[in-house]
Amino acid sequence: MTERFVFHLALPVNDLEASKRFYVRVLGARVGRETAEWLDVLLWGHQLTLHHRPGETLPRDRQGKRHFGVVLPWTDWERLADHVRADASFMRAPEIFEAGTRDEHGKFYLEDPSHNVIEIKAYRDAGTTLKLDPE
Repeated sequence: MTERFVFHLALPVNDLEASKRFYVRVLGARVGRETAEWLDVLLWGHQLTLHHRPGETLPRDRQGKRHFGVVLPWTDWERLADHVRADASFMRAPEIFEAGTRDEHGKFYLEDPSHNVIEIKAYRDAGTTLKLDPE
């Protein structure tokens, strides 16, 4: 079996149930472990732990550039954008940047119920643009 690393991120939220609905319904997450104070959601192969900490959440205008995100394959990005259009709303609607170049990419932004900002991105040619393979 190949070893696989799982990225883990902990986020404060105002309301666990509202957050759970958002991550499951809008983003397609699965619920992992769950208590009265926190829950794990499994999203894009990684783990987010949502902690009920209303005093630690910030309104959007006080967050600066704070956000987290994912780079999806292009077709998955398009499919998720269509799903959000039908079932939720964008913080910033999908846009394509540098169209027709080797750096062509699309992105949109979502906001969870506690104002945590999520950037969803895709590159038309991810292998070339991201340079994930060591040289």
